[in-house]
Amino acid sequence: MSETEPAATAEDAGRATSEQIVDALSAVYDPEIGIDIINLGLVYDHILDDAGLLTIDMTLTSPYCPFGSIIQTQADAVCRVLPGVSDVRVNLVWSPPWDPRTMASEEAKLDLGIF
Repeated sequence: MSETEPAATAEDAGRATSEQIVDALSAVYDPEIGIDIINLGLVYDHILDDAGLLTIDMTLTSPYCPFGSIIQTQADAVCRVLPGVSDVRVNLVWSPPWDPRTMASEEAKLDLGIF
């Protein structure tokens, strides 16, 4: 009887895991609000393909956010250094529109005064 080897994880293969990507993005804060983009619910999706391209779909609190380019640049920078990431594409999407009542974490809602 032979033992079955556990399935290799992304980390075993030298690739960033979803958790590592989310942790990295948690270091990016909206400068106006002072809350990270994960807890604000601004990151809608992220996909790391086999070629090492990390695609991040995210939004901003407003299409007129004066810090949008800074937030995008920071999201790119914190993810670019992750294992197995060779390039990062940050896509700004506006659908669905950001709504802190449904997209922000409970912690962020408390910080924003949403009860």
